[in-house]
Amino acid sequence: MTNNHELPDRWQAARPSNSDRPDLWSGLSDRPKGAFARRAANMAWDGAATPSHLAASHSPGDSAPLSPRERDSAVSKSAPPGKLNSRRPRRPRPETPRPLWMKWVTSWPFWALLTLVVCGGLGTGALMMLLRLPAIPNCSEHFGMMSSAGDRLYCAQRAANRQNADGLLDAIAILNKLPQDHPLRPEINRQIEKWSVQLLDLAEETFNQGKLSEAIAVARQIPTDVPAANLVEERIARWESIWKEAEDLYKKAEDALEKENWGQAYRYLRQLPALDNTYWATTQYDALAQAIETTREDGNILNKARDLADRGGIDNLNEAIKIVEQIDPKSKVYKESRSLINDLAKQILALARQRLDERNSQDAIYIARQVPANTSVKKEAEDFVELARAQGMAWRSTVQSLEDAIAKARQIGSDRPLYREAQQSIAQWQQSIQDVGYLERARDLAQLGSVRDLRAAIAEAQLVRQGNPQWQEAKQEIDRWNEQIQITEDRPYLQKATDLARYGDRASLMSAIEIARKIPSNRALHDEAQGKIDAWTDEIERMEDQPTLDRAWAAADRGDLKAAISIAETISPGRLLYSEAQSAIDVWEGQIRDGQLLDRAYKIGDAAVTSIQLTEAIDTANQISTLSPLRASADAAIDDWSQRLLDLAQEQSVYDLEAAIELAQKVPYYSSVYRQAQNQIEGWQLLLEPPPIPEPDVATPSPQTPAPTATPNPLPVPTDEGEPNRAEETNAASNSGSNPRNGDRANDDGPRIDFID
Repeated sequence: MTNNHELPDRWQAARPSNSDRPDLWSGLSDRPKGAFARRAANMAWDGAATPSHLAASHSPGDSAPLSPRERDSAVSKSAPPGKLNSRRPRRPRPETPRPLWMKWVTSWPFWALLTLVVCGGLGTGALMMLLRLPAIPNCSEHFGMMSSAGDRLYCAQRAANRQNADGLLDAIAILNKLPQDHPLRPEINRQIEKWSVQLLDLAEETFNQGKLSEAIAVARQIPTDVPAANLVEERIARWESIWKEAEDLYKKAEDALEKENWGQAYRYLRQLPALDNTYWATTQYDALAQAIETTREDGNILNKARDLADRGGIDNLNEAIKIVEQIDPKSKVYKESRSLINDLAKQILALARQRLDERNSQDAIYIARQVPANTSVKKEAEDFVELARAQGMAWRSTVQSLEDAIAKARQIGSDRPLYREAQQSIAQWQQSIQDVGYLERARDLAQLGSVRDLRAAIAEAQLVRQGNPQWQEAKQEIDRWNEQIQITEDRPYLQKATDLARYGDRASLMSAIEIARKIPSNRALHDEAQGKIDAWTDEIERMEDQPTLDRAWAAADRGDLKAAISIAETISPGRLLYSEAQSAIDVWEGQIRDGQLLDRAYKIGDAAVTSIQLTEAIDTANQISTLSPLRASADAAIDDWSQRLLDLAQEQSVYDLEAAIELAQKVPYYSSVYRQAQNQIEGWQLLLEPPPIPEPDVATPSPQTPAPTATPNPLPVPTDEGEPNRAEETNAASNSGSNPRNGDRANDDGPRIDFID
């Protein structure tokens, strides 16, 4: 900068400016002078280096003159060091006015504003660059070899965020194309491992949703080089095992439903929640439970239909079919319902055949028409109706009717179910035409009615071949005609015997019996003849045995029962009056036995002095039959002995009430004094166990007296008159309602105690 000029060691002090010299900086006193002044000084310093530079810097083309300081600086730089202060000041030139833009350029607000705008623009641009997002890769396009790893990571993450199998598989596929030596490979492997686990979990969810195939397909797409791949086959095996077990349980439950085994189906249903699968534990469980409930209701319908069918009858069968047809085709027992309808239709057809076998073709046709149209036997029922009509014609047993029946049966084609049966019937009817001719001629002969004509009719009917349907009819006619012949031949013998029996004497009856016995047992009038023979035989036996039985009753009326029995025993068994004689003998023997019992009872009772003897006499008399004439005497004796027992009990009561009660209890219930004995027993039992004495009233005490001792008075000693007196006392006690033996004690010190009947 000094152009190799030596600088002075010290600058001279500046001289003050002349007062008459205009201040060149006065116009710029309001402007900032720092930067601008320095710039001008530098320009002057650079121009003073060489005169040519100064001349160049102030060329005539410059419109702005240098300031005095600039000129001084330039002169000082161009002058030699020794002559710097010796320069004479120049006279300043008049200052030329500057343009407005120069004023703005040289002003400090302009540069401040410019600095602010530049800095603000740079800051705003930098902030916009920082805030602007990078360009989003287009993930819909296929990635080429030049796609960046960042773009792949972005698109893979975006695909994985869809949280479905396709998204996870796409994410794995996008990153798996990067080479193994890629710098981001560890991060890629970590992401692939995470997505593989998520994919396996998603496959598990798919499996729990009931989509086994889809779950397996998703699981098998997991890359084999990730740790999660080791769990794929194990997980798939578990899924298949659970699924197979669930399907087996469901199938078994459905089989049980088809067999109407509700309990077994419920047992299989309860095993489904134990499986590790939400679909089978919830959705399929609910579906199976609903199916079981619906099927059970349908099963009740089937049972109701079966009950109706078991009652039999066409009406019940039709009603059962209507009930079964209510079952929905989607029901598990629909197949069983169709099978049941077919069975019911077969039962209807069997009922129709039964009516046809009973030779009731009209009912058979009506029943067969009730077979439903949607059953397996409908065509068979239609053929049966035609055959039944033909059979009805054939039963008329005429040549014309048989020919009509054959024509009707030939309408059943070879493709029909009953074609073979129709052909068999046609063959039989064709054979029957000749037999029907024989039978018709036989009937014509039998209408004449004589024995000869009847025998000729039988011979003609016997030409019918056995095994043909007309043979049974011919045999019936033959039997009827034979019976007519026998009646015609045997009726005169039976009539003659009947005429003889009308005389009523023993000889006539015997002759009638001999004539009637000539009719053999294989003849038509044998039963009638045998009945007449039995009646005539009874009349003869009555004539012979009635006098003997009358003598026996006469002896019994006289009281000689043994003689009556001996006479009646002469009537032999098998005779007409034998049963009557035996009944009379039984009555007479009973009377003898009852008399003996009564005599023995009297003997014991008359000598009785103890209760045991009296009881024995009563039991003996009671063995007499209630139908015996001696029963009244036996009852009177029983009453007398019972009264004596009661008297003994009353005597015993003076000393021992318990013994008296025991004696009174021996009075039999069929005795007339039984009620009196029971009343006496109740009174004695009351004395043995008196009722409790009520507690005295504490609020109103009263003087207490000693309680009397409940001791019965002794009964009076029987008099010499004996039993009649005791009986009279007993009767008096019964009439008065008190015991006649109750009285005062020997002294009057104690209270009086009465017996209670």
